[in-house]
Amino acid sequence: MADSVTISVKLFATLKKYLPDAQAESVQLTLPAGATVADVIDALKIPHDHASMLVAGDSYVEKSTLLTEGLALSIFPPLAGGLH
Repeated sequence: MADSVTISVKLFATLKKYLPDAQAESVQLTLPAGATVADVIDALKIPHDHASMLVAGDSYVEKSTLLTEGLALSIFPPLAGGLH
């Protein structure tokens, strides 16, 4: 078993400011084996209540989801608006 896992993370809307390179669309992260989506949020210093919708591939995931090598994770802020 590998000691680490490397994933791609894409942030949307107001979360883009947490990317290490403000010009980038996404970032590659390497975290220890056994890391979770919550560890990604912590590594990028995103407040947990700002990371609302978490998507890996075409599936919603939880903050407790274990990371797998090559995972493409998208993180969206809470959505608001619409008709009242």
